[in-house]
Amino acid sequence: MVGQLVLENADYVVDSICRQLRHLDINHHVPNVLASILSYIGVAHKILPLLEEPMRCVSIELEILGRHQHPDLTIPFLKAVEEIVKASKREACQLPPQAESFSTDVRSTISNAEEATQDQWEVISFKLNDSRRYRRTVGSIAGSCITAAIPLLASFKQEICLASLDIIESGLLALAKVEAAYKIERNIKEAIEETLESLSLYHLKDTLEATEEGADENRLLPAMNKIWPFLVTCIQNRNPVAVRRCLNVISNVVQICGGDFFTRRFHTDGTHFWKLLTTSPFHKMSNFKDEKTPLQLPYRSSSVNSEDSLAETSYLKVQIAVLNMVADLCNNKRSATALELVLKKLCGLVVGIACSNVVGLRDASLNALHGLASIDPDLVWLLLADIYYSVKKDALAPPPRPGLPEISEIIPLPSSPKEYLYVQYGGQSYGFDIDLASVEFVFTKIDSQYNV
Repeated sequence: MVGQLVLENADYVVDSICRQLRHLDINHHVPNVLASILSYIGVAHKILPLLEEPMRCVSIELEILGRHQHPDLTIPFLKAVEEIVKASKREACQLPPQAESFSTDVRSTISNAEEATQDQWEVISFKLNDSRRYRRTVGSIAGSCITAAIPLLASFKQEICLASLDIIESGLLALAKVEAAYKIERNIKEAIEETLESLSLYHLKDTLEATEEGADENRLLPAMNKIWPFLVTCIQNRNPVAVRRCLNVISNVVQICGGDFFTRRFHTDGTHFWKLLTTSPFHKMSNFKDEKTPLQLPYRSSSVNSEDSLAETSYLKVQIAVLNMVADLCNNKRSATALELVLKKLCGLVVGIACSNVVGLRDASLNALHGLASIDPDLVWLLLADIYYSVKKDALAPPPRPGLPEISEIIPLPSSPKEYLYVQYGGQSYGFDIDLASVEFVFTKIDSQYNV
């Protein structure tokens, strides 16, 4: 009943909200009202085209000056943005199948072009222009939501950081769907123009908007380029819940955007990720003490002291999240190329963890190793065999065929733990001591998979 009332008076409701947003000092309640309307009534996707103006007002309030003037309204505004971006995502996910359906209908009409009337072509032209305008609106709103949330990824406040991550994830998925729909529409637009020209219906061809959309619809990767530095900052957050969620978001957005875009970025910024894997959760993390204290701006609350250590179980969960991210990226062909330049480093780190006495990481590290082996099985097997045959000298099997060298000739026994290949590739780690049972278990699992 209330939702229907809002829909029937959508222009009035949105206009009233916009007016109140301009005078927040006397209308402190309006962010909560906006979030409630969009969340509980569930009409955000139905009034989406009207939300561009309030979204501009909200974006201003989420900028530095706005947050400084009304710090208590940041979370209510973020909740409103969350609802708006959810609506954008819902609409965006429907755009590609709608475009495909329209394309099928149009191609059917084109195949019988001589039988189609001018009125039919007018309807087709109108539908195409209408769908293109709506797609631009959805993309524009999703982009505005992302822009508003990007700086807040660096927030030390858990609720703000988590809400911003949700907005980024939904917004990028929306942009990906918008771009997919654009590609379909572009192809069908070209087909319609060719047909109208062949039928000498030039006046109808002119009604198709001639605006070049290449730059307008190239939104996804430029947005990701702006987001990435803030995601890297976010994983350095002292809040383990925020870090775990950030790693999950990174895993998802790399698969959305494609791994090629991230190859250089993981090579440049990967140290911030892999540092999370270099210390056992049950080992004193003294390396954090060497970190520089970030610049503290006067209007921001102080961060957690850099010497504070995370609880063992919290850090264990963070490391599991990193390993799960690695597994997810490796197991998806679209995202696997993101780890191309850091594969040796990563294999060395994960092998060291999998073969250690930290049982809580065994399943996650084994899962990550299976993923890494799907990219380079020889490298993973070699690093594991180097450990296995050095601690199980009696397990050295004879060459499968005469003339082949012995394992000990291919992989010389290390004279010290630092000479293990996994240490040379992955670097020194702390607290991950080699455990014979773990080595045997992991090597057997990977070796059986490799031999299949």
